[in-house]
Amino acid sequence: MPVTIVETPGAVNANSYESLNEFKAYLGLRLHVPASVSALLTSDPDEILPKSLIMATRGLDQIFTRFRKLNIVEGKNGIIKFYVTRPYWTGSVASATQALAWPRIGMFDRNGNAIASTVIPQELKNAESEMAILAITTDLTADNQVVAQGITSIKAGPVALTFKDFIQKQLIPDAVSLALVPSWITDELVEQIPQAQFSTLGSRSF
Repeated sequence: MPVTIVETPGAVNANSYESLNEFKAYLGLRLHVPASVSALLTSDPDEILPKSLIMATRGLDQIFTRFRKLNIVEGKNGIIKFYVTRPYWTGSVASATQALAWPRIGMFDRNGNAIASTVIPQELKNAESEMAILAITTDLTADNQVVAQGITSIKAGPVALTFKDFIQKQLIPDAVSLALVPSWITDELVEQIPQAQFSTLGSRSF
């Protein structure tokens, strides 16, 4: 059934940062558009393309949410203990009632100009478009088995596999992250924990 896009900045029911027409316009200016995506420009009954935008928006907001985890891994060099803080949006939401992470206060564009707290910047819309393309062509909810299993190399004849000591999955594709302004996102922090401090923590994630 047809899916309705709500792209009004700050709306309590917003589900996308850009409209369906904006997404189509982006595809019209993109040099390489996958065939499965371009086919939807004429055959989609306002269902798959809108769903891809909603999924892309949801993915961006979920990925760039403040998150901290204690990792404990036993590798070749012994037990490794470290905190990982996932990158998250800088600034703050413009309204306590808005459904999405944007619009935001205290944000600047690539040229250092302030972004109004009522505006969804074009760079964010571009990132959503790239994420939506990936959502159509790839199952973003599926685990990357090479990464999930920690495989760093594969050799044929005879077969040889090499595994990482610990695994860090790339959460955001390069095409998406490059569209975003770097100052919008905090750095990922990997903080090693001294043995003495670790002995009082135990093994847990939070």
